Amino acid sequence: MNKILISAAITFLLFLNGCSKTPDNITETLPTSVTTLSTGTFTSNAHPTSGTVKVVVDASGKKFLVFENFRTDNGPNIFVWLSPNTSGSPFQELGSLKAVNGNFSYELDASKNYTTNNRVLIWCKPFSVLFGHAILQ
Repeated sequence: MNKILISAAITFLLFLNGCSKTPDNITETLPTSVTTLSTGTFTSNAHPTSGTVKVVVDASGKKFLVFENFRTDNGPNIFVWLSPNTSGSPFQELGSLKAVNGNFSYELDASKNYTTNNRVLIWCKPFSVLFGHAILQ
């Protein structure tokens, strides 16, 4: 029995070590001269998550999802999803979480519907875990 537990623990640690982790901190130059279309505040789910998120449009008409004063725990393969709910299905993926702490943004192309998919989810794919979420209003 002990050999099975040790083997399972080693396998789990190798799995975690093999997964990419999100960078700890980022300070990105955010879009300026923008109009805010929608805002939300992060709340924690499985992990402490805080900060604000907003959808903005710049003078050229480009839309961005902007994270400000964002903070969450690190983990393997964390992604940013837009969804109509917090279950993670259906969703539109914006990409890997850029950092677990800081200010950064994602450009929203025309295929990303932030009004129908008004939940911003911080989602860990390997474990299907919702770290935290914000509701855009």
